[in-house]
Amino acid sequence: MNLDEKDHQYEERKTPEGFLVKVRLSKMTYVVFTPKGPEVPKGAKNNSIIVPVPRVVFLGEDFNLSHFRMGDLSFVNVKNGKLMIPYQHGGAREIKTINLNSGSESDILPVIIYHFSNVKDLSSLTEKNIEFQHIVADEGLQRNDMVSLKIRYPYMNIFLLKKKMGAVVDPKTALPADERGAEKTIDTDSSGMALRATNANLNVHSDNPVFLSRIHLRNMELDKVKQLLFDFDLKEDDILFIRTFLDVMIKNKGEKEELAQNKERLIVLDEIFRLAELIIKHDEEHFEGEIEKGLSKDVAYMVYALLEKFQENANSIEEEIMFWDWKYQARRLMQ
Repeated sequence: MNLDEKDHQYEERKTPEGFLVKVRLSKMTYVVFTPKGPEVPKGAKNNSIIVPVPRVVFLGEDFNLSHFRMGDLSFVNVKNGKLMIPYQHGGAREIKTINLNSGSESDILPVIIYHFSNVKDLSSLTEKNIEFQHIVADEGLQRNDMVSLKIRYPYMNIFLLKKKMGAVVDPKTALPADERGAEKTIDTDSSGMALRATNANLNVHSDNPVFLSRIHLRNMELDKVKQLLFDFDLKEDDILFIRTFLDVMIKNKGEKEELAQNKERLIVLDEIFRLAELIIKHDEEHFEGEIEKGLSKDVAYMVYALLEKFQENANSIEEEIMFWDWKYQARRLMQ
């Protein structure tokens, strides 16, 4: 078979609801055909009908993904526009699902699944220049590894699974379910969010980052609050609300042991969001003044990763150069 023939090999799947999914194997891209013609998925760049087959990495020793062929093309069910990827975790026989946005109305879509025990093994993909969009990691993923991954792949989504999810905040309150002691849960029917999937990252169930920040802060899942900077295009008002929540928690640190123990982490998180606001506003004077004063290594890592995101989405050459220069300055502080 010559290269030209290989380049035009396809795998097709006719779905129960009448869609035709056509995967171009050489490029691992696909097109969904509806009765009216090719589908343009919601959120598609430049309204393109061509979609890269999502690559999903499960990271951790306790996953069972024996129902997939690792690194090969697979097809999964789709519900309400979300890929339903089944897995088993922690030796349990129960089959759970992780839900990933697709933007498609098709009921079946392609994915490629990988499983690695640790971050070091994951490097085999990067050595082969294989790009992946999602990591599903168990709670054993170390914070430093998460930051490192986010710096290397700023647009990749990381979903952290917990064996048990704590009580979550009441969506009617303006602040995180605070230190008053009342345990609140969300009515999943009235909220319209599939929070019953307790092992899924809540960021895939809502388009409201302020609401999500309250939930993550209530559960003291501070890394998930950081993740909001990458999963959403936050506005200045979003930053203001999130920093208000952080300010309340920092000021109340003496009223609850957990807050006192996480005081420094909360202060660092507030600093990251303060700098993020300067980046969003393109406030050159004040941002460069902060760089000159110096940043802690943790803050510099996050700022660098955030600038990567903004540089790639820059609207002009001038913006791109500005973000590149800020990245260079932040990188010096990471040493």
